[in-house]
Amino acid sequence: TNLYPCEGCSEKLCLTDLPTHHQEHVLELEKIVTDCDTFQQSINEHQQDCNHHPLIQQVNEWERDSITKIKQTAEDCRQKLIKPTDDNIAEIKKKLNKFITDLRKKRDDDDFHEIHLKELRMLLEELKKELEQPLNVAILEEPTSFIIKISIITKASISG
Repeated sequence: TNLYPCEGCSEKLCLTDLPTHHQEHVLELEKIVTDCDTFQQSINEHQQDCNHHPLIQQVNEWERDSITKIKQTAEDCRQKLIKPTDDNIAEIKKKLNKFITDLRKKRDDDDFHEIHLKELRMLLEELKKELEQPLNVAILEEPTSFIIKISIITKASISG
């Protein structure tokens, strides 16, 4: 019997087992595609939900307590919180679009094996983690003679 090595798992397979082995790869790739679609939807939900970020809500509460004297400061803080969120989501979307292009090419070309599947799964998980990581910002409260002034700082500034 002739045996053929699989590039991905180095297993040697007979000619009759090769299609079954490949079909397992096809099914795994389809699972990754489905997971990718779900993740893309999750990104869209996060983007729609960025105005409900806890730091935005804290800014809003501070604004109500301090009335009109600090409205401009509150607006400045909101913009400083929204921009990193939007930038982060835009960057993740850019990476995801490249990932989807590569994923579809592998599927369309039928050019993949276990190692490719592991790499694809790992890359998708990394993108998911990037989306779930909290923003690298926090609110800094500065006591003043009249009210507590707030501003936006990055966590790097806090630890550094």
